[in-house]
Amino acid sequence: MKTPNALSGMKWFAAILLFVAITGLATVNVSTETHLWLSASTFVIVMLGMNRSDRNMLNLIMLITGALISLRYIWWRYDQTLPWESSIDMPFALALFITEIYGITIYLLGMFVNVRQRERDIVPIDESKPLPVIDVFIPTYNESPRVVRPTISAAMQLRYPGTVNVWVLDDGGTAQKLNDPNLQRANAARQRTNDLKQLCLELGANYLTRPANLNAKAGNINHALKHSSGELILILDADHVPTRDFLVNTVGMFQQQPRLGFLQTPHFFVTPNPIERNLGIENKVPAENEMFYNRILKGMDFWNASFFCGSAAIIRRKALVEAGGISSKTITEDADTAINIHANGWDSAYINKAMIAGLSPDTFGAYVTQRTRWAQGMLQIFMRNNPLLKRGLSLPQKLCYLNSTLFWFFPLFRVIYLLAPLCYLLFDLQIFVGNANDFIAYAIPHLIISMAINQHLFGNSRNAFFSELYETILALFLLLPVLSVLVNPRKPSFTVTPKGETTDHTHFSSLTPVVLALIAIIGTAEAWGIYRIYQYPVEQGQLTVVLVFNTFNLLMCLVCLGAMVEKRQRRFEPRTRCETRASVSINGESSDALIEDASISGARLTIPSLSQPLQPNDVIQLVCLAEQPRSLPQPKSSPQPKSSPQPDTESYPISDNIHGNTAGKSSDKMHLKPHRLTLRVHRVQALATGQTVNCELMDADAKAAQIFTSMTFGHSQRWEKRREFEAQQRKSLPHAFASFCKLAFLGLTQAITSAGNRQDSSGSAVHHDNPTQDVRQ
Repeated sequence: MKTPNALSGMKWFAAILLFVAITGLATVNVSTETHLWLSASTFVIVMLGMNRSDRNMLNLIMLITGALISLRYIWWRYDQTLPWESSIDMPFALALFITEIYGITIYLLGMFVNVRQRERDIVPIDESKPLPVIDVFIPTYNESPRVVRPTISAAMQLRYPGTVNVWVLDDGGTAQKLNDPNLQRANAARQRTNDLKQLCLELGANYLTRPANLNAKAGNINHALKHSSGELILILDADHVPTRDFLVNTVGMFQQQPRLGFLQTPHFFVTPNPIERNLGIENKVPAENEMFYNRILKGMDFWNASFFCGSAAIIRRKALVEAGGISSKTITEDADTAINIHANGWDSAYINKAMIAGLSPDTFGAYVTQRTRWAQGMLQIFMRNNPLLKRGLSLPQKLCYLNSTLFWFFPLFRVIYLLAPLCYLLFDLQIFVGNANDFIAYAIPHLIISMAINQHLFGNSRNAFFSELYETILALFLLLPVLSVLVNPRKPSFTVTPKGETTDHTHFSSLTPVVLALIAIIGTAEAWGIYRIYQYPVEQGQLTVVLVFNTFNLLMCLVCLGAMVEKRQRRFEPRTRCETRASVSINGESSDALIEDASISGARLTIPSLSQPLQPNDVIQLVCLAEQPRSLPQPKSSPQPKSSPQPDTESYPISDNIHGNTAGKSSDKMHLKPHRLTLRVHRVQALATGQTVNCELMDADAKAAQIFTSMTFGHSQRWEKRREFEAQQRKSLPHAFASFCKLAFLGLTQAITSAGNRQDSSGSAVHHDNPTQDVRQ
């Protein structure tokens, strides 16, 4: 009888033979008619696969035949379309050809990663077994207490029958920051540190800082490892607010699987990213990150290769210590750490259930800053911890990590795609030798089939052309950072994504001139190309092919221009729908009420029956049932970490054990309890059945903050309903293209309208007195 390892080895040997066979078939010279017949057959298979996604064998055949058509295309490009005889044209043609090889490589790796997706069920906690102690790490650097407060408050309310210690890891309160030579920065750091310490005291969390800001977030977490002892570590970014059921949905899997090194969950964002907001497509298309968290990570999990994403993950301390702690070799410490943990033989898991709510970057500039760090960090991994050369990784893990790192070379190749048509239209460089008939026979089938397969794999999460949009708009600004890391892989340093950039009115981003310049160049080439078609009929075939791609690039840049229009942001915090029953009272009169939506500091109420309409500045009493613990933890007078703090390390452990947010055992149960809160009315709108009022929370105590945090962020079901939106998306290619063309028109009209209405050109990002204050639309 063959062993499982032997069977696995035979499967991989068969898979390699299949790939070699497909590659060999791709290089066989056949007639154009035969190739078209093969392409048509593949298209039929793809259409059948798109309509019957539950059939694994049909899905596999679809991917294999689709790969064959793409490989045949790239062989045709090599064999028939390169200007080998021209030393002037060849470098430019070769650059485009290498770019296409890169694109097909990412396409094929994406097929492999997503050939199957793993859906994991929640494993309940077994209370008959020893319950691991949980340390919750909330690293923070320059975020204001206002941003961090909901995260700490929610962490203190996590349900768990065992022991939980919440640690706020403040890298903004280090001795290095407090003694900054710049007096203004030092005073700001001291004020923020005092406010954050007071917040931790109020909410019952442990405050921990260190002497110096060495190795950024990685160094901060590694320092905390020495001052804590929990078997499992939940890591949360400062603005990632967990739902109450996070631990009860995740810890059971660690009990069940002793070799589980870490478990990742999705990052869900309650605010749209700047591109979605500026184009006005939030709540109309799935969020940008859903393609990764709702598709790709499930595919990687099938291969035991889902990786740590920096937050919303639980890591087993033993696995992390064996890997040398959080990696500080790259500025994407999360993925690098996951590689090291996997290489040591630990398993990973991904539960596709959103149980944290985070904040997207506020402005397009902040968005670019975030993606610059991601791009540079992933390229650092490729160059300094290459997964193909990493001992201990399985072949599927190597390929999954290779796909994730290679992807971030896209700025180089996307810029080549933008510039290649210009080489021919403006400078008459022969980047492509061939005619329209050859292009129709080989390129069109490859493009249609590859887009159809991508739409099949990711269509519910991402319109096929939206990926082109995100890559194009980012490539313009990531090109130089990517080149810099290729020249010097050690050069990049960790940069925190800016928070608190706000806009007091609609205006163009300061990065807009780059897009405008590119539109002007591509538009000029478009006009010149159309002129040449009519003036030089002998070139019509080749010109038509190049103009098709140039037109697509022009449409893409028009969409990018629309994304440059920064819209005004009006609210200080995100609001979420609640629909919670309550009652209100004023001047001795009471009425039922419905809390329609809420934020950390306010709510919108519908009140059906009050004899007199409310007025702005009225003060009302709100009574609602909230799931709260019996008591808040009391501050302790002395710290109790596992190991004593080192010199110059400031540590304030406030609570040792919590159940949710109580110093508790499993008998300390969460329960509904009425709470009275004071609100001030800001705006009133009359309804036929009563009135709607927007109110601000006036209570500033910890209990009020916890009630509103729980009301706003406490329910994972709320985020799951928001994510279900993608199941309603149409996956057809015509619909995807029509949506893209509509978006291009919208982008152009929005840019023209904004330019026409613009009266003050000075309004780029506005910073409040607090550089990390968070304002929401």
